[in-house]
Order: sequence, then C-alpha cells, then structure tokens
Amino acid sequence: MSKFLLLLGPSGVGKSTIIDELIRLDSRFRYISPYMTRVLRDGEKNKISISNEEMDDMRNQGKFLVINTLYGGIRYATPRAPIIEALSAELFPVLDWPVDKISLMRDAFPSQLYSVYVAPPSIKILSERLLKDGRDTDGSRLKNARDELEAFWSHRYDQVYDLAVTSEDGKISSVASAIYSNYLSSF
Repeated sequence: MSKFLLLLGPSGVGKSTIIDELIRLDSRFRYISPYMTRVLRDGEKNKISISNEEMDDMRNQGKFLVINTLYGGIRYATPRAPIIEALSAELFPVLDWPVDKISLMRDAFPSQLYSVYVAPPSIKILSERLLKDGRDTDGSRLKNARDELEAFWSHRYDQVYDLAVTSEDGKISSVASAIYSNYLSSF
C-alpha cells in the first residue's frame, strides 16, 4: 500500500526542490506532472504546457481530477490516471498542491492521502526567493503567501496536514528526509 503525498504551502517555499530530493531519496516517488496553460519558465521541468483548448478537450474526456485557476488566470490541471496508476503499482505519487483546495484531494483519495505543509523560515526569505526567480513581478504571490501563512501560523490549517516542516536554505536534504520517514510510517 502507498499514499498520495501532497506538499502544501505558498509559491516560492521550495516544494519543487523538496520533491526533487524525495525522488533522489527513493525512486518509488512519482511526480504527478500537472498540465498548465502557460509556457514553461526557463529551467522549469516536470510540467506540461498546453493550450486552453487542449485543456478543455482533455477535461471533456474526463482525464483531469481537477482544474485550478491560479495566478491571474493560468489554469493548472491534475491528471487522474498517473495518480491511480502509481497507487496501484504501490509507487509514491507526489504533487505540490494549494492548501485551500485540499478538500478536493481528500474527497478523491480519502484513505490514501498524506499531506505536508511546507513553510518558509520567514516572510523576508520567501520574498527574496520570489524576487530572485522573477515569479512575483506584481507582488500578488507574496500577498497571497502572507495571507496563507497568517492562517497557517494561526493554526487554521492544523486539521489539513499530517506534518509541517520549514524549508530552510541549505537544509532541504534533512527536510526531505523528515518528510520521507514520516510519510513511510503513515502506512
């Protein structure tokens, strides 16, 4: 048996880096590549860029579990088949996911979900990360992150996740190891 691992937390917190480290730790992890309606950024990998029309066609064919609209109208779609195939093969599907949409995954995978909230060490460090990679040119991601982190630090998400970690620069290996051991002990 395995579980679907979701990493929750704001944009820029390091979820993709943690996922890469989890895959390095254990080859059974399978990143569930989301489809999205924007072009890939330089160096971005493991996501699939498609047109709005292609996304609509695939949605009509029932290929997506859910479509989320984020960051000014960009649509992100989570494919259903790779998750089910990984779970059936007792592999470890993993995906970063918006905390405010957790109920969708809980409904779809009620006993096969393990979620980890990834927080930054501080708002200042998160702001620096977002500015460094150019993802927050208008400040909207940082504003959304502040709102989400305020809810997290106020314990409003305590019932949403199984584990919380802090993504500190230079310590991603130990963060991923902590996630990995807790994830394995959950089944």
